[in-house]
Amino acid sequence: MATDLEIGNALAGLDVDQVPFEGKWHTAPYPEREVAGRTCAILVDDPGIQQLVVSRDNGEVLLADSDSTELVNRSLAQFATSIQIYLDARQQAESINDDKAFRKNGKRARTAIRKADRHAVRGENQFWSVATEELGYGM
Repeated sequence: MATDLEIGNALAGLDVDQVPFEGKWHTAPYPEREVAGRTCAILVDDPGIQQLVVSRDNGEVLLADSDSTELVNRSLAQFATSIQIYLDARQQAESINDDKAFRKNGKRARTAIRKADRHAVRGENQFWSVATEELGYGM
């Protein structure tokens, strides 16, 4: 079960405001909502569009809107690792000034996230797939 304490501990020390998700990041006590029959803690809320949530029962991190969900990471630990990989690649991108190096940086980040959680980048439109692709464009 993903408690507020476990969520807070998993995200401690990470600059979550740099994660490419619009909206307000919450802290404990996390607001909750039902998503696909599961109670979820809301990590980030982009009102009227979607939310980044963590399932209280199994710790999966999901994107949720009014009628669908998409897997972000299979666990909080994998989510935290993916955030750190992304943040490191984003920092590296600050010193890059050519398209080939940007693409290589994005691919390297995607590969590292795949090693941390192969489910996180299975599809090209998944959260981390899009985030690392955008890094490859220098965004």
